[in-house]
Amino acid sequence: MLLAFTSNAQKTTKRGYVIKGRIDGMGSSQEYVYLSSIVTKQGLRRDSVKLNKGAFTFKGKVEEPCLTSIYIKIPDHKYPAIIDLFLENSDITVQAAIDPSVQKYMKDIKVEGSAVHKEYEFFSKDAMERSGRAKILKEYNDAQKRRDTAQMKALSKANMKAMDSYMKYREDWLASHPNSFVTLTYMSNIIPENEAGLNRLEAKMMGLEPKMRSSFIVKHIYAKVSEQRIRSKIGPGAMAADFSQPDVEGKPVRLSDYRGKYVLVDFWASWCIPCRNENSNVLKAYNEYHPKGLEILAISMDDKRHAWLKAIEEDKLPWKQVSDLKGPGNSAANEYLIKTIPANFLVDPNGKIIASGLRGENLHTELKKVFPN
Repeated sequence: MLLAFTSNAQKTTKRGYVIKGRIDGMGSSQEYVYLSSIVTKQGLRRDSVKLNKGAFTFKGKVEEPCLTSIYIKIPDHKYPAIIDLFLENSDITVQAAIDPSVQKYMKDIKVEGSAVHKEYEFFSKDAMERSGRAKILKEYNDAQKRRDTAQMKALSKANMKAMDSYMKYREDWLASHPNSFVTLTYMSNIIPENEAGLNRLEAKMMGLEPKMRSSFIVKHIYAKVSEQRIRSKIGPGAMAADFSQPDVEGKPVRLSDYRGKYVLVDFWASWCIPCRNENSNVLKAYNEYHPKGLEILAISMDDKRHAWLKAIEEDKLPWKQVSDLKGPGNSAANEYLIKTIPANFLVDPNGKIIASGLRGENLHTELKKVFPN
């Protein structure tokens, strides 16, 4: 068992975690070092400390082991240097060196004191070595330095052949470690898109140990499964979810009231500058295509009625406007997984979504398909 040889390296502590780290290659820099995605009772949080002669220390407590990132800005580089770390409540040491020529700008990374991180290293590195991909990629980098294009091409083919073996090793490890936080973190990043896959994933979650089923990562997976189910209902070809919200006069308006017509369901807000800029483009489309049968139903994500009504007047918007005045918590916006605005969905007379995210010239291009000359 893997844990047999990793448990000795871990010194658990009830008080929380202590990370003592060193990053070589930063000289006397006093840049801030950041620790992100820490799972606490209050949710995910981030911490930061100043680098002191290449050394840093983080202290805190996590509710459960979690994949975090230690990162630091490198002078004259756009992206930070990153160390991936599975954090748990133990005494942990981290060593690494800055190298802008390698992936994530870090080399010679060494992490001690976290049993879960050792599992992560085994999962990440063992498949690379056993499949031969580690050797192939090293030879590829050497060939790249020599600019040996023929060798690079041959090694690329070899890497593709080794990929099946690599994936099998990873799948076997995941299957044999269902209650590992490494497995659950991996699963949280590959949420299936179809209903059958989502059902299989939920069945795996139900088979976990009770403690794992109540963990933050499993709750996160369930939330992503729920979001994916909603997402599958708002893509092209899906029936547009019906909703009802009051208009500017307080009268309820339903999306289903527009059945039999083409309707652009448009999410916006008075405080959203891109929305206000886009309103003139939507108005142009409305003036051209409304006589041909286009309707627009706009849902405002405002929470202040006077600001909403003022924006409608200022932008001279003639189509139907509705809002529950709950701001970003607008119920229709939640139903359609609206994360950013402006956002829209073009719905056909049968109530099916035929397009979404239509802005600028894309809106006119799509409407020309629906309403040809």
